[in-house]
Amino acid sequence: MFQLDVHAIISIIIYLIAIGLAFQAMKAVQLEKIVRKGRIFETQLLYLFGAIALGFLVGNFVITFIDTSMQLSNLF
Repeated sequence: MFQLDVHAIISIIIYLIAIGLAFQAMKAVQLEKIVRKGRIFETQLLYLFGAIALGFLVGNFVITFIDTSMQLSNLF
């Protein structure tokens, strides 16, 4: 049971770090050229949702990679 608790905490931390890094990376994209002028709130919302989506995908990859690499010890 303790192992599941630690795994959940580590997963949350990985997701938050990945979302934060994705948000920093999304700042480099100029969405203002794509979105209509005067739509500041919608543009910020698009940045936020894009960062969450990208951070979730990256975090999910990292967590799956860690879980899979830990299961490799069962082979030997």
